[in-house]
Order: sequence, then C-alpha cells, then structure tokens
Amino acid sequence: MFRAPVLRPALLSVLLGVVLGSAQAPPAAPPRESLALPAPSAGTVPLDATLQARRTTRDLAGPALSLAEAAQLLWSAQGENRPGRRTVPSAHARYPLGLYLVTEGSPTLGPGTYCYLPNTHTLRTVGTRGVSALFGSIRAMQPWIVKAPSVFVVTGTPLNLSSRGSAAKMDYTFWEAGAASQALLLQAAALALGSGVASGVDLAAIGTALGLPPEEKVLVLLPVGRMKPGQ
Repeated sequence: MFRAPVLRPALLSVLLGVVLGSAQAPPAAPPRESLALPAPSAGTVPLDATLQARRTTRDLAGPALSLAEAAQLLWSAQGENRPGRRTVPSAHARYPLGLYLVTEGSPTLGPGTYCYLPNTHTLRTVGTRGVSALFGSIRAMQPWIVKAPSVFVVTGTPLNLSSRGSAAKMDYTFWEAGAASQALLLQAAALALGSGVASGVDLAAIGTALGLPPEEKVLVLLPVGRMKPGQ
C-alpha cells in the first residue's frame, strides 16, 4: 500500500500559506540568552569595617567585573535571602525595582547589557552594547560614567505598589532604590572595589537607551570598577 510522506509542521505551514495566498509570517525572534550566576558567598569583612571603607570613587579602572563579582553585587542589592523575599525591604513586599548591569566585559562576563532576575539569580542579556557605547552618545553624560568599566542601573515601576496615591508610590520606590543602592555600595566596599552614585544625568535618555517601557523609570546609576593605587 502506498503511503503519503509525512510533512513536517513547518513545511506544512509554508505550503498552506502558498495555497491560501497568504504572506509567510516572519520568523520568531530568538530567545534572549539567560546566564546562571554563582551563588553568593559568605563575607568575611565586618560591617563596621565596610561602612568605614565606603566612599565615592569616580576614577575607576578596569578590568570590568568578573561573573562572581557581578553576582555578589547583584544579589546584595536585589537578591533573595529567603524564598520570595529579598535582601532589601519593600513596601508590602511588592518589589517595584529593576536592576541592570552594563559592562565593558571581562574574561568571565562578556560585554553588553544585562537584566538581573532575582527569583532565579540569573542574568538575561538585553543588549550587546557596553558602557561607552550605551552611554557615550547621551547628551551631557558625565565623562567618568562613560569611562567606568561597569555601571549598575536601578529602575522602578511604581505601578507595582498597592499604595493608593501616586505620590506615595513614587516615594516608596525612591526609598527602596536608596536601600538597594546602599546595599550594593557596601558590598562593593567589602570586595575592595571602587564605586559611586551618579547624579545630574539625563535619566529619561538612559531609559530610552535601555529600551525600557514608559512605566519603568531609571532612578540611580552606580558605576563600579577597580580603585587605582593611592585611592
């Protein structure tokens, strides 16, 4: 008995499109790469020593952060320290913050822009541009930020909060961004890294460069790198 060949679903879809006269659908976009991070390690630097060491450093050197260093900093600012709960307190545990890493790249972490996913402790690649490429074309961008080997970007989506008033939602979001920033800065000090808080920059332009939706606002930039001798 003669049997007709079995058509693969993709080929069958194309043939049906030709028969029906419809245009072929464009291929689906490739999935964004996900990168697993090493688990955070237990620190050995006392908290009071870390507080003493924390200071703003604007003259930052490379190389950019390693995968292990990035993982420790990301976890400190927004990671989970127990199931479903993070290292930084949040109003009603709604967690409106987002955390991105823009890096020039190191042997263990390639250059590009990444989004941190706290619930899985992973990075999702969201762009291929590093610090200089992403920030260099933004008007009035401070030179020390463009020269930094790595920059963390804290964002907020106030709509995720259950507070009634829009002003209160923004206040809670800014407060949480401050707590997350301090956690990351203290962790940088514990790792003997230089860091700082960048102000006076066009935050809306940074959001556009990152491709953020309108409801997600850039709140803080945190450049991080190596301290030069004598700093």
